[in-house]
Amino acid sequence: MRCLSAKVNLVVQSCIVLSGLASGSVWSSTKAVENSVNDWQQAPSLPVAFQEVYPAVFKERIITGGGFTPSQSPSFFGLGPTKDVYILNPPTGQWQKAPSLPEPRHHLGMVSNRHYVYGIGGYSGPKSNAWQIKKSVFRLDGKFQAWRSGPTLPIPLAESVYANVGKYIHVIGGKTISSETGKNVDSNAHYVLVNNAYWRKAKPASIKRNSAASAVIDDKIYVFGGRSASEGSKNLSHAEVYDTKMDTWTTISPLPVASAGLSASVLDGKVIVTGGEVFGPNHQWKLGKAFKHAWRYDPNTDKWETLPDMPQARHGHGSVTLNNTLYLIGGAAKVGPQNTLQSTLSLQGNKE
Repeated sequence: MRCLSAKVNLVVQSCIVLSGLASGSVWSSTKAVENSVNDWQQAPSLPVAFQEVYPAVFKERIITGGGFTPSQSPSFFGLGPTKDVYILNPPTGQWQKAPSLPEPRHHLGMVSNRHYVYGIGGYSGPKSNAWQIKKSVFRLDGKFQAWRSGPTLPIPLAESVYANVGKYIHVIGGKTISSETGKNVDSNAHYVLVNNAYWRKAKPASIKRNSAASAVIDDKIYVFGGRSASEGSKNLSHAEVYDTKMDTWTTISPLPVASAGLSASVLDGKVIVTGGEVFGPNHQWKLGKAFKHAWRYDPNTDKWETLPDMPQARHGHGSVTLNNTLYLIGGAAKVGPQNTLQSTLSLQGNKE
């Protein structure tokens, strides 16, 4: 299942020692952080359980939707794609219904700039074919009245990372449809939405992967972890940063533990990376596990630190930062489509 991103300064990751199922290297240099961050707090719960969501911040509100939710006509192990969208204005303390999407989606990438919040790509389809990758794009303006069609992606994409730098929207990697076989395959494609009007190519990422996480600090997009479908759904620890001004990719310190379906957001100028999951061998997700770990990455030192664990494991969740508070939204407490969550957590940044 996936990764995530948001409008504001987005995420990075920190690492912890895992054993058994976690593939990838463990770095003994990872330093535990004690008494340097507040504990995880309960925030307003979603109206429904959601996983595989990519929320965004738009007009000082948090917006999420287009994920997997428990369904009476499920397409994947009791879950189905949804048209439902919800908005949280944190001072009100509750989520409110927003205009519905034009059609149901899961793994819909949400990201915003000052003019619109976008719902990009993702999957839809019936139980017999629930993983049809889409290239259509929806967008909602600041009046919050209705989703309308936006510029269509050049190729179908899902489980990508989504980032806003200035007025530009970036979509990187994920899964697409092979022109040779017609099957879903990993991609390293990189497209930029220019002037809310058209997509142009940017330099591709250095590797092909899906279900990674990304965060933005200044003019740079940090991308962490993910999964390689071509290697039996193997988790990845690879991390790199894209300089939007130079159109270059640079490798940075890898995740201490390879993880996919994780999430990331920026807090106090550093990237907070949370959760994720690992499948069992050869795509056998039922033999995998979800993670409850949290990490912090410092782009100035290129080092990772271990943060206090989340109260429970969480993957396929969304992560955004608003008003110096990080929010973790939905997800699932067990690997794959199991134990979909309604809860939201928050982490307060340092006070000025």
